[in-house]
Amino acid sequence: MLGRYKVVGALGRGDPDGLFEIEDADGRHFAVRSPIGDVEDSGDAVTRQFLPLGERLRALVHMNLVAMFDVFVDRGQLFFVTEKISGRTLASAIDGDVPPRKALVFVRQMLEATAHAHAHQQVHGNLQPSKVFLVAMQGWELTKVAEFGLATLIDEAILEHGTAVLIGSVPKPAATYMAPEQVLGRSVDARTDLYSIGVMLFEMLTGRPPFPDRDPELVRELHVRVPPPKLDELCRGAPWCTPPVLSLVETALAKDREQRYQTAVAMRDAVDEAFGSLQHLPPES
Repeated sequence: MLGRYKVVGALGRGDPDGLFEIEDADGRHFAVRSPIGDVEDSGDAVTRQFLPLGERLRALVHMNLVAMFDVFVDRGQLFFVTEKISGRTLASAIDGDVPPRKALVFVRQMLEATAHAHAHQQVHGNLQPSKVFLVAMQGWELTKVAEFGLATLIDEAILEHGTAVLIGSVPKPAATYMAPEQVLGRSVDARTDLYSIGVMLFEMLTGRPPFPDRDPELVRELHVRVPPPKLDELCRGAPWCTPPVLSLVETALAKDREQRYQTAVAMRDAVDEAFGSLQHLPPES
């Protein structure tokens, strides 16, 4: 038992991911994760310092966010109870094929979630396709973003108590989706998330990220120093390569965050314009 929940089994790899399936007294199933714990022998510091932060994350309620239903402390560890998602991840969709208009629909929903979280002063800081779920909904897919605010909470815990506070390994942003300021060790903000979304859009449109390489250190350096490939050169003649689409991707992937979209709402409006420029394309399955 964890608190009032019965542990059913591991989700994903379980340990060291720390993601498990649980069941409440009414037979409803959820997912649970424990990111931090035991900052003091008594465990009181978790309750005193980090339970209030967890409650703030629980207050983030939006249809495009993975819902958090409960936050509690048990045996000195902080636990987050979230909805158990039945659906594929964006990573699995990219491995297949994402038509251009569908890619923009996915991105627009990500931006709706991001705008809501940013309005509540929560930055993700680790956006990548494995954190985005696609849930089948009567002929279309609802996009739901997971773990908003979790990286910030973990960073605060590490800053104050060191890595011993962590349950499992130290989480690191995926190099493929890191913004230049993250690589340089600077502070992250809303525009950092927008860069990561821009990388995902680039990958959906082209079938590859801007900087595909197996060496994470090289990829991080390329994010800082090398402009991304031009879409109109990489996909020359593609019917989706309209000026609004090209402008959307170029602005989202600007090295200097002052040159990017400054808010998720502004980028969402650009997505709408790009979507409108693709009406000449045939229907997508």
